Amino acid sequence: MRAHLDRRHMPDPRCDVRQFLLAATARMFRIGGSFGRKGICPGFRIGLLRLVCLCAAMVLGLPAHAAADLGRTVTVPFDHAAPARGGAPLYYELGAPFEPSKPTIFIVADAQQFYVRRGQIASLQNALFGGAFNVVGIVGRGATPEFIRHAQDAHGKPDWLAAWNVFNSNQWIEDIDTVRRDLLGADGKVMLYGRSGGAFLVHQYLARHGEHVTRAFTQAPLNPFLIRELRLNSDHFWEQLTETDRALLKKALASRPQERETILRTLQRQNFFHDPAKLPAARSALIEALAEGNAAAYAAARRDYQVDAIDRLMDSPAGIAIAVRMFEFFQPSGASERLGGEAVCPDLENQYNLAHPLVSLFEAGKIPMPTFDFDKLHRLDTEVFLLAGRFDHTADYRSVIALAAHYPHQTLFMAADNHAFGDLDKAGVTVRLQRTFFAQGGGSKALHEVMRDAGSLWWRE
Repeated sequence: MRAHLDRRHMPDPRCDVRQFLLAATARMFRIGGSFGRKGICPGFRIGLLRLVCLCAAMVLGLPAHAAADLGRTVTVPFDHAAPARGGAPLYYELGAPFEPSKPTIFIVADAQQFYVRRGQIASLQNALFGGAFNVVGIVGRGATPEFIRHAQDAHGKPDWLAAWNVFNSNQWIEDIDTVRRDLLGADGKVMLYGRSGGAFLVHQYLARHGEHVTRAFTQAPLNPFLIRELRLNSDHFWEQLTETDRALLKKALASRPQERETILRTLQRQNFFHDPAKLPAARSALIEALAEGNAAAYAAARRDYQVDAIDRLMDSPAGIAIAVRMFEFFQPSGASERLGGEAVCPDLENQYNLAHPLVSLFEAGKIPMPTFDFDKLHRLDTEVFLLAGRFDHTADYRSVIALAAHYPHQTLFMAADNHAFGDLDKAGVTVRLQRTFFAQGGGSKALHEVMRDAGSLWWRE
């Protein structure tokens, strides 16, 4: 959570976002057409591509280029609990013409993920699933201008209470179910795919409407409720520092208290751009530069880790739904109890900073604590695949093990990898796992063979 957590931040609505989009797009292609770079992948990693997509889908309102017969809309309420208060069209898109004889996969993205966007579902289907399925992506309410406007006041500023009502996960869950019914009918069955925050949303949907799901593949499925129940701490930043680095970081933060949030966000973002083996050295170098007041090195880190671009995004209307989702990651996890001491926790502070407007509403008794019904999971016939990374700093591997135990029909793959799953992706294992699971099922010989062949990538204690 990180997720995300997935961890972005918002833009200045006064800036020329079209100019920002063009510059960001140019940078994306300069740094490599390499979607394999850490932090950048065809739709999941928290990198520049996500920021470009966020700007394009949410702020610019660029026209869609999907084939006419692949894009559809269904009207959903602003608040599913109060449908009489109005609603707006929600767009969803197929990767290819719908064929009733094929099983249907929904790609599930949450409020802080924007790889599911107009005109992109065909390419996602080809890259991730192939042609044996109907593949559907919902361009979520957080990327839909009508819903964003409903969460703003008369001056275009966030109305955080309205934002909670419009963007809390209950709305996203019911949006998914509305699209299911619109496409497949009241009794239609689907399969679900999600990663990180989207994986969490898959499990939230299963806890509400799991009887409509035959199979679900979830990668790095964070769950803040289990983090609290098991009293886990996935932010090991402070304990991983040497005494020297701790002293240097204290010095840097003490000398620039007004920059604490940005400094810690830079350190948090660094996790997504380095292999676990190389991260300690990169972290030490950045801390040393901060302590020395090396402005050039600090600026380069913010640029390379996309911190400044994220900050601009988080200050824009695009950030409203993200803040709500970050609250749903932060508050149920009990992370607030770990803040305020001597230890520096970039992941947790970053979550808190992003979620702060909603935390304030919660503390004032104006919005409820999010909930999760684990009991229903035990009664599901759904086959569930959970892909965990032993070195994932966002979705703690121990919580994934605990989550798997709630499902009667589950398959758990514990990879010796981190949140980006770079080693698995490089070996082509991730795609093989999900395609085989969706086609053959969790108990199939074919899936067993894929997992056996990936034996060198398993984590072993």
